[in-house]
Amino acid sequence: MNDITIFIKPLLLTIILEGIVSYIMGLRSLKEQILVALANIITNPLLVYVSLFLMYHKGIQTGTVLTYLVLEPLVILVECLIYRSCLKNRNCFTLSLTLNFISIIGGLLWQMLF
Repeated sequence: MNDITIFIKPLLLTIILEGIVSYIMGLRSLKEQILVALANIITNPLLVYVSLFLMYHKGIQTGTVLTYLVLEPLVILVECLIYRSCLKNRNCFTLSLTLNFISIIGGLLWQMLF
């Protein structure tokens, strides 16, 4: 597998899933959709890189546990702060938590199916 593919596939899946769910949650303007995409462009490749690094150096099980218990909460926090800086009258923590939960479930389903 090409090195760039390791980063592009999860990023695209995340942008698609979070774009759909954020639209359902009321983020319908182009500006809001771009914000969701940009938040993921910032956090997703870094998450994938550090997660793969941890799995390589700590083992798959330990790396996976660290990803879900440490890295994902950090992503939720960072994206919440990004959303809070641009979106008004929104519960940005709930938004970030919901979108990332959908991404995690989508990623796990993708791995199981493919």
